[in-house]
Amino acid sequence: MDAKQGHGCSVGARHSGIAVPIVDLRAPLPEQLRVAIAAGAELVELRVDLIGDARAAAGLLAAHPDQPFIVTLRRADQGGAWTGGEGERLALLREMRPRRGYVDVELASWDAWRRAAADEPATSVTQKTIASHHDLRGTPADLDGLFAALHATGAGAVKAVFTPRDATDALRILAALRASARRRPTIALGMGAAGLATRVLARKFGALLTFAALDPQAASAPGQPTIAELRSLYRWDTITPATAVYGVVGWPIEHSRSPHVHNAGFEAGRDDAVYLPLPVAPAQADFDAFMDYVSGHAWLDVRGLSVTLPHKEHALRWLEARAHDVSDAARRSGSVNTLTRTPAGWRGDDTDGAGAVAALLTDADLARRGLRGVHAAILGAGGAARAVAAALTDAGARVTIFNRDAARAAALAARLGGASATWEARAGCDADILVNCTPVGMHPQIDEAPIDLAAGSAFAVVLDTVYNPRETRLLREARRSGRRVISGVDMFINQAGAQQRLWLNRKIDAGVLRRALDASA
Repeated sequence: MDAKQGHGCSVGARHSGIAVPIVDLRAPLPEQLRVAIAAGAELVELRVDLIGDARAAAGLLAAHPDQPFIVTLRRADQGGAWTGGEGERLALLREMRPRRGYVDVELASWDAWRRAAADEPATSVTQKTIASHHDLRGTPADLDGLFAALHATGAGAVKAVFTPRDATDALRILAALRASARRRPTIALGMGAAGLATRVLARKFGALLTFAALDPQAASAPGQPTIAELRSLYRWDTITPATAVYGVVGWPIEHSRSPHVHNAGFEAGRDDAVYLPLPVAPAQADFDAFMDYVSGHAWLDVRGLSVTLPHKEHALRWLEARAHDVSDAARRSGSVNTLTRTPAGWRGDDTDGAGAVAALLTDADLARRGLRGVHAAILGAGGAARAVAAALTDAGARVTIFNRDAARAAALAARLGGASATWEARAGCDADILVNCTPVGMHPQIDEAPIDLAAGSAFAVVLDTVYNPRETRLLREARRSGRRVISGVDMFINQAGAQQRLWLNRKIDAGVLRRALDASA
């Protein structure tokens, strides 16, 4: 008998399943069950504490004896809504045990659960029970000790859910999952945006299952994707132990459309790969810790990374400190937006600069005259600004850098042989081109613009490197004033395609990437 089927669950040992929680009575429970199964759920979790109607939940169980369920009455101190007595809760769990599937009992209640069921054979109680633990505050240092305590219960499956600070914690959770799943059916997940990688990669590392909601309003935990996102965007059904992992590293990262674009590219190229958002806290030390963990755990199969705010300069420093390879373009700009794992180690590249130049040359006048001698004003002095300024300088343009930190602007200008000016002087600049390389215009600053174009600046062409939203306030104001505008979408597609070429060493269909970005809006 299949090891996991032996516990009354339909999930086979060869792949992980998707459990969809039912959390309320917005629609009749039988209808929600039908929709969940049609969407691809292999188990359905009845969150009786959230539903608030034990009788209705019991009726659904009785009407569908062959459907695998997880029955949960989560305690409030473990993130649930049950505030009644413990004895009443455990009695309800005994009464509602499904014929196929599990009841979920917290580790803190395990001894009381065993006492409540002392009149039954121990194996019949434990083997259809998930022993669980939920940490609402963080991810403890000793994950091995926690999983050892869960295994000691003898439960049919174990489950641990944490609140990771960032992607480094998420990778630690995956390491614990990988070790635990070799011993016993295991669920190990992280909540919130930082935990998404644990939910998607559960299948790669042998989890019993992951959780996905029917819709965003029906999520049973923060950061839980919908089943449509899991199966479509992240191609859950194609993930295997051999699937390569890619992702975008930044802080914050929730706004990124890179997963839509790169996963579509992988699907079109039939690559066994998945691309994830990987939020890494903003300090250099946070980036270093993440990359050191990835580098020290080759079994994670992280093959390539996009790097965005605020880590582009951090990536260069990390590569140089550890004697990894850096491309000439990235070294000249002082910025890395692409990391590729090679047999010799990591390599850092910059695709932002070339992507911006290619976007600017979509303007008919600039394409005709070229960029040599053109004066470009660049707002910002971070990673994107460094890359764009270096590429424009290499193309023969004259560059002036404007940044709130005047010393930082001056240092970048000196490095590239350009000029700098105070932030306050930007509106009076007589440049031909304006390139916004600040995050102003991006979430959460979508109603702001980095410059007042009504102040009489020259700027015949305006490029905003912000691509989400694709029509920023800056571009709207530029268009209204008769200027020619170039969306950050063009630069984004150019640099994303160049990243995939570096990672996969094959031709990339930019049309596929653009259509995926359009569909994600």
